[in-house]
Amino acid sequence: MEEQSLSPIHKEKVLIIGGHSGIGEYTAKLLKMSRPDIDQCVPDRDILDVTSSMEIRACLRQEGPFSHIVYSAGKNQLAWSNQPMIEKVVDEMMMVNCTGFISVVSKHLMQFPGHGFSAVAVSSDAARIPMRGSVGYCATKAALDMAVKVLARETAPLCRINAVAPGMVEGTAMTRYIDKTIPPFRGWTPEHARNYEKQNTPMGRRATIDEVARTVIWVLLGPWQMTGAIVDINGGR
Repeated sequence: MEEQSLSPIHKEKVLIIGGHSGIGEYTAKLLKMSRPDIDQCVPDRDILDVTSSMEIRACLRQEGPFSHIVYSAGKNQLAWSNQPMIEKVVDEMMMVNCTGFISVVSKHLMQFPGHGFSAVAVSSDAARIPMRGSVGYCATKAALDMAVKVLARETAPLCRINAVAPGMVEGTAMTRYIDKTIPPFRGWTPEHARNYEKQNTPMGRRATIDEVARTVIWVLLGPWQMTGAIVDINGGR
């Protein structure tokens, strides 16, 4: 770790955005168990809206600087590309799925110049797998992946910027939304939807929250040479 630039005068502290549900919540829980020496800041959504530059700046000013950042905020809304107001649907997803992450990283760099950190964004394999009815989600996650790569190049060697890209994850609110919405949206039965997903996943099952959260932590605390990486955990899709 001698190549990294975390300031020795600050105790390690992690900002977990989206840490009150799903992957973010489980990541916070596991990290607290495995690394109790790292202080945690897990703001509620009503305190930190990632679409608000003002709230991001305020959170960083009050709680920062951070040595680690986990960005687990995400939004999905199925919509056909010929749907009226599709642009609005995509814009809203872009603000949460991609622009918010850029804003957090950018404002931390500006408010705490010279303070290195490791950041992990929770992306999705939808960034590279086209799915009908998901033009907004696929496009915004693809944008997030490229943002990670560009930010990694711009901030090295001071910072590490990476992403973890799950496929379907059992037990999350987003997966429950997909399970409820996909069958009527595509005109399938629930059984057909489950079989279609299983046939397209070589490992034959969904990832667990535990598996994804452990991957996030491994990347977050991993080797300093690892930056600009998109780490898949999707059963080989």
